Amino acid sequence: MKSNIRLIPIISLIVAESLSLLGNQIAAVAIPILVLQYTDSPLIAGIASTGNVVPIVLAAIFGGRTIDKFGAWHISVLADILSFFSVLALPLAFIYFDQVSPLLIFVLVFLGALFDPTGASARQTLVPSLASLSNTSLQKINSWRGGLENGADFLGPVIGVGLISMIGVINTFFINAATFLLCAGIFLIAVPKRVKASISNEKATLSGINFIFKHPQIRPLAIVGMVANSVILPFLSLLLPVLATVKFRSNTLLGISLSVFGLAATIGAASFSLLSNKFSRSAIYYGGLLVTGGSIILGAFATNQYGVILSAGLAGLLLGAGNPLSQTILLEVTPERIAGKVFTSFNAIHFIGGPVGLLLAGMMTELSSVELVLMQAGGLLMVLAIFGWYRLPL
Repeated sequence: MKSNIRLIPIISLIVAESLSLLGNQIAAVAIPILVLQYTDSPLIAGIASTGNVVPIVLAAIFGGRTIDKFGAWHISVLADILSFFSVLALPLAFIYFDQVSPLLIFVLVFLGALFDPTGASARQTLVPSLASLSNTSLQKINSWRGGLENGADFLGPVIGVGLISMIGVINTFFINAATFLLCAGIFLIAVPKRVKASISNEKATLSGINFIFKHPQIRPLAIVGMVANSVILPFLSLLLPVLATVKFRSNTLLGISLSVFGLAATIGAASFSLLSNKFSRSAIYYGGLLVTGGSIILGAFATNQYGVILSAGLAGLLLGAGNPLSQTILLEVTPERIAGKVFTSFNAIHFIGGPVGLLLAGMMTELSSVELVLMQAGGLLMVLAIFGWYRLPL
């Protein structure tokens, strides 16, 4: 009984993480559909999607120091409450204004995502202490986290498409906002305030980035992840939506494709513990990127909706194991005194290539075709996987 009680805080944290991600995945379906419906422009859709990525980079500058100074628990709750209010801005703008410019869409998407990365990093910072409290290994905890988070990737698009069909794309954003409020409520009730204010002497904002690039285990993950996300983010946020909603003219296809991607990634994440006992970390990580690159190329040759779904599913299958692998390595080697800075900096480095990839993919898709851009993106990811396997082993 006592051991079961000790599991409640870490389980609550994982549930809160999953709820937050669920709301984000609902938005991942709603945002491109909204923008493509109003503008019919892949470039504008790419610009709008950068609004979800830029806050992750900014979190490296402000989020880490805030977490280390005030405590991860307090920042997690505050970030979720602020996210609740900021996400409401986009639907309210479409309700009260007759016309919404692309620039305003970008700004509102940016505000909606502004506090989320810091909240996510704060929750991540709490994992080691809560795992220790539950007497459960980090590898097992991160396998649970990866499975449930990728489960949210599966359910989010399904729920998003269903909500868009029933209540409309604008009202769907209210559901996204509600998930943040629920996440904050779970923390207030079930997660103890175990992390004290940091006593770190490291004052520099870039201390987290310096630690990452000096550490031989984290540096390859950061460099490869940065380039990989310049391909993966445009595939999920722009190329797949254009392929589904413009070429095949089906919002439902987009929801199903993203859900299948999330389901496949969930299977990969849940298999991480088993895979780690049989394969090296390099094989798991770079093998996943190699398969994902080939799957993206497959999407370029899809002649029907089943081909798009197959491409999305294969893209997520081994990629899902990379997330708990990265989390495990980070939590193993990062000193607790600078954990907030390192986690936010790592996320920022990972996603800093996203805005560039989104803008390039949007511009190239508008000038050429989505099929050609898919082939180029998949090819780049495969080259990256092979290079990393031989030159940047984990």
